[in-house]
Amino acid sequence: MVSSTRKQGAAGQSDIARRRTQRRLASGRKSDARWQEVLEGAGRVFQRVGYPQATLEDVANEVGINRATLYYYVGTKEELLVSLLYRPIEQMRVDLEEIVAKEMPPGQKLATALRTYLVALSERPELFIFLGENIDKVMTVHEAEEIQRNADRYGRLLTSVIADGAASGEFRADLDPQVATMGIIGMVNWMYRWYEESGSKSLVELGETFVEMALASLSPEAANRVGAAADPS
Repeated sequence: MVSSTRKQGAAGQSDIARRRTQRRLASGRKSDARWQEVLEGAGRVFQRVGYPQATLEDVANEVGINRATLYYYVGTKEELLVSLLYRPIEQMRVDLEEIVAKEMPPGQKLATALRTYLVALSERPELFIFLGENIDKVMTVHEAEEIQRNADRYGRLLTSVIADGAASGEFRADLDPQVATMGIIGMVNWMYRWYEESGSKSLVELGETFVEMALASLSPEAANRVGAAADPS
């Protein structure tokens, strides 16, 4: 017997699938343009007031449509957040897979990966919503699991780059690659808390400092300097 909770979940998935099918089959550029307006409006609202405080009515007002029209495109705030984040985060994972597969030294892979990540944050500011929210606590729909899996896969790929660098001698071998990855990504991700578009430097320009810091901290010379500083003799 299927529980009532599972039945409700299945019904919710059916509604989501139906709306997506309707959007996909809708003819003309107007429908596609309106859906993009909805996504962009939602991104602005979620960033301005915060996802927990935002409502679908806020999004409708931002786009300039009534709530009934918005419901044609999306049924819940969670579904809207998933639609906003799913593709960009999936693309980041795909981009990193392509970088990792290339024939280049680990240091070059890491630098390329971080710069690509910074460009993605710059071009898709809605990603800051993902960084600022605990996704598994604010979303329960199935696609949220896919978003988290893409993010986890991204982390494992970057860890493999650092591990390869340590194995080849290009990076220091005294650091746990997973911990190093968390530290580097955490440093970049924290930009969502303080970055201002009105500043004198772009997000990508500021991020270049982090790329340099990441590479410098992983170099074998850095391990030697740390060891020398810790040795009182």
